[in-house]
Amino acid sequence: MTGVVVWLTGKPSAGKSTLARSVAEQLASRGARACLLDGDEVRSLLLPAPGYDDAARDAFYATLTNLAVMLAGQGHAVLVAATAHRSAVRQRARLAAPSYLEVFVDASDAEVTERDAKGLYRAVREGRAHGVPGADAPYERPDRPDVVARGGQDVAARDAIVDRVLKLLEPLAPAALRS
Repeated sequence: MTGVVVWLTGKPSAGKSTLARSVAEQLASRGARACLLDGDEVRSLLLPAPGYDDAARDAFYATLTNLAVMLAGQGHAVLVAATAHRSAVRQRARLAAPSYLEVFVDASDAEVTERDAKGLYRAVREGRAHGVPGADAPYERPDRPDVVARGGQDVAARDAIVDRVLKLLEPLAPAALRS
């Protein structure tokens, strides 16, 4: 039984979690086994708490990839909403996953700053934080994402993701899901 890993990447506050929740709801309404791994939520559960230096981020994304691959191996559509600011991280996930879709949630600097619920961009401007991808640390945009979403409310992108996931899950699906 093989599922799919859908990695939603983008700068902090681009709308990754919002879009992932919407995709998960649509998949569940169609009978698919969907699971959301939100990077912030998973990070808050791990002990000891992972840091934000390069080595800690690499270890965190490796853990997130392993969890996603394990769940996909059980037939789930696993939606990973996590910045994964380096393309090498996303490439490792692509190689490890049974099936993989990369979704780039694109948002302008003005949009992510406006939606910054955690205050990350403000903290960088005020010198209270550093190493924030897309602010004072690089964010490597995907070269060829499978889907590009314009923020977390992009219904056309959501529907494209759902359609692609359902096609990948089709060999596993009960008859009700295929109709």
